[in-house]
Amino acid sequence: MAFSAEPSVITDELIREGYRYWRLKCGEHSLPRRADLDPSEIKPILPHVLLIDVLGPSRYRYRLIGTDCVTAHGVNAVGLTLDEALKDHEYRTHVISLYDQCVDERRPVYSESLFFAHDGHSAERHVKVLFMPLSDDGATVNMVFVVQVIRFMVRPPRDN
Repeated sequence: MAFSAEPSVITDELIREGYRYWRLKCGEHSLPRRADLDPSEIKPILPHVLLIDVLGPSRYRYRLIGTDCVTAHGVNAVGLTLDEALKDHEYRTHVISLYDQCVDERRPVYSESLFFAHDGHSAERHVKVLFMPLSDDGATVNMVFVVQVIRFMVRPPRDN
């Protein structure tokens, strides 16, 4: 079941704005089309937007990645599949399961994750992301509109 109103669980204003825009583009249809999205209408959130092609069951490819997402992840994976871009098996499985849920249930899926550095050197971050289905034919989800916000956490000094 899709959200009927803005879900209160979403605390980030950029993601809330993306959700409101997706709902607006649904109009009287259950799902908006990619062609319904106009980048000039969502300038404030564009750096946080990803467009993902649905290639088949559990197969996804990055079509567009906003500049803030590229900077935060340190790589521009446009044109790569999730299998190619996400090297960590556990993380890849988690991310693909979120896309699968969005596609299979034809509804927005929200997730928040904390990434802690086990090596003591990597950046720790809080990731908030909303996956929203798009459909050219109104039935089959062929693309996912994603708004992702990544906040790097300041690490307190650690005792050695």
